[in-house]
Amino acid sequence: MIALLRGELIKVRTTRTALGFGIASVLLVVAYVLVAMLAGDPTTASDKRDSLNVGGVLSVPLLIFGIVGATGEYRHRTIAPAVLIAPDRIRLTLARLLAYILTALAVGVAMVVVALALGLPLLSSQPGPDLAGDDYAMIIAGGLIVASLTTALGVGVGVLVRNQVAGVVGALIWLFILSPLLGLIDESLPSYTTLPAAGVAGGAAAPDEDLTWTGAVAVLVVWALVFNVLGLLAERRRDID
Repeated sequence: MIALLRGELIKVRTTRTALGFGIASVLLVVAYVLVAMLAGDPTTASDKRDSLNVGGVLSVPLLIFGIVGATGEYRHRTIAPAVLIAPDRIRLTLARLLAYILTALAVGVAMVVVALALGLPLLSSQPGPDLAGDDYAMIIAGGLIVASLTTALGVGVGVLVRNQVAGVVGALIWLFILSPLLGLIDESLPSYTTLPAAGVAGGAAAPDEDLTWTGAVAVLVVWALVFNVLGLLAERRRDID
């Protein structure tokens, strides 16, 4: 398993996908913090915590990163040689999942550092209460948790779907169109989907009483677990082209 993980990490490190998503994610964090600080004018503790919440920014690019990474070998038809080297597809898929989670954690660390380095000097000039140590712990821990779980969810979706375009487009349609429509059924349902849960887990104040911080983390864990289990089950039964 260690050898498989090392091999998957080499694949991630030697392709431009991870670098591109990493740079894009950091730039998104810079833009988000600047807009939140300069245009949002945060004065309450909740607003200040929201302005440093990279969880919401992390969720979309790293979800897509996981999908693109998991479907890359199917798209480029390099899955067959990989399976010849490692016939146990479950172990191979788990190694790929771990490799992308570790990469996402590295990106998450960079994003949290950039957010704090850019945001703290700007916050110092804002009126209102200062953030407490618990707030910073939630921002840091939440950002890393969101990074790992949304990437894991993306890998699960990619393994299940296999088609890169269908996986990415389907995820975007679900995130921005279908999941908000769940509110027509029950107002609390959208809170249990990826984007709202990622925002709360990243350190934002809960939008309502339906979702606490631990509840948001649990929601992300369930989504990631369900899609990875389904992906592993499908991977065991499908033929390799």
